[in-house]
Amino acid sequence: MRKHLSTVIAVVLVLSLSACGTLAPPQRAEMTSTATTTAEATTAPIDISEPAVTTKPKISEKEKKELENNVFMTEFFNSPITFIDRSDIAEEILKAFSFEHNELTNNGSERISLSSESGSGIIDMTCIDITSSDLDCDLGYMMDSVGDYYYSLTKSSMRGVTDDDFNTNFRMTNTVVSKAKYQQYGSMQRSDGMTMQFGYAETCAALVDNKLMVVSGQFVSTDMMDRQAFSRLMTSFREKILF
Repeated sequence: MRKHLSTVIAVVLVLSLSACGTLAPPQRAEMTSTATTTAEATTAPIDISEPAVTTKPKISEKEKKELENNVFMTEFFNSPITFIDRSDIAEEILKAFSFEHNELTNNGSERISLSSESGSGIIDMTCIDITSSDLDCDLGYMMDSVGDYYYSLTKSSMRGVTDDDFNTNFRMTNTVVSKAKYQQYGSMQRSDGMTMQFGYAETCAALVDNKLMVVSGQFVSTDMMDRQAFSRLMTSFREKILF
């Protein structure tokens, strides 16, 4: 089985070379009837400019990991997989919470927009049957790649929030024989001098009997109670993912 995904990164280096100097012609010798005076030929020095030095663009470990995940997920979604509609799970869970919400189902993927008086967020839920998938990789690698991919997308959807804003981070992957699970979450709290903002992001996934289910969501609010309520909401989704 393939343990690692090879990624080819093409980098074009431009090398410029300039020759700015010119070679001046020697001066003509002057002749008289009584004496000969030879003017010494002078040559202007050749100005050879040093080649422009270019360096390879550096790629961080984080960027390398994200690139590998993007390549893997492209192969994953292009493999013969089947999406399963599990919107019934979202409908059942949301009844117990006061968040206003809108649901959009597209090809087996559920996008839930959430809002409160003080904040807003989203939850993406996807259920996939990978029985027919022809990807040659172990479960641990698959769960790491899928989980990190969704978590990265979820965090990037939090407007104005950066990795430095998170003060709590947790990540876990567990693989047992033919099943695996993944969880990553982070909470943030920051102030712009006028108001406080509280945020929470989480991705959880489980693969059992070739059924992969992923739930990934985030919420940002000026009310700390919203963050706590959203965390409980994600816990309810996670408990519906059998492992």
